[in-house]
Amino acid sequence: MKIEVPVIVFVGLVITCIMAIPPISLSFASSSSSSLTIDGITCDKKEHFVSHIHTHLNIFMNGKEFVVPSNIGIIPDNCIYWLHTHDDTGVIHIESPDDRTFTLGQFFQIWGETFNNNQIFDKLVDNNTNTLNVYVNGKKVDSKTDYRQIPLNGHDEIVIIYGKPPNSIPSNYKFPEGL
Repeated sequence: MKIEVPVIVFVGLVITCIMAIPPISLSFASSSSSSLTIDGITCDKKEHFVSHIHTHLNIFMNGKEFVVPSNIGIIPDNCIYWLHTHDDTGVIHIESPDDRTFTLGQFFQIWGETFNNNQIFDKLVDNNTNTLNVYVNGKKVDSKTDYRQIPLNGHDEIVIIYGKPPNSIPSNYKFPEGL
């Protein structure tokens, strides 16, 4: 015996199933309906230059340099966040429509990577061999400081070290002329 479901009943079931799926929610900046926002930082169609500074970031994982990738905070053919990289030199470009202080934690949020006093990427601190230390311009940041709140200042050299430190800790970076 063959049972046929009338088309109208089938369409009604499909519509009911589709309506039961929860809507996807994206955060958009109030200034532009096409701008994605992360922690108050929008991804805009163009770069801004009210505040235009650069910070350098080095990351060492067990003594080996980790390359900070290019195009963090850049969605090709769409938009660019106020904190971003253009290449893999570790230079963070801060190009904002207003003059305020941005933090290392905000950069990691835009990057989509985990960073706090107890973890970088998927590497956890165990206070023995797997330690996490941060230096700014060659000076060690107190471990009681919230590393995510370290400000990104113009021409700072920020070094994050997980585990074994490198032979030497950079204290400055020679920025190309114009940066």
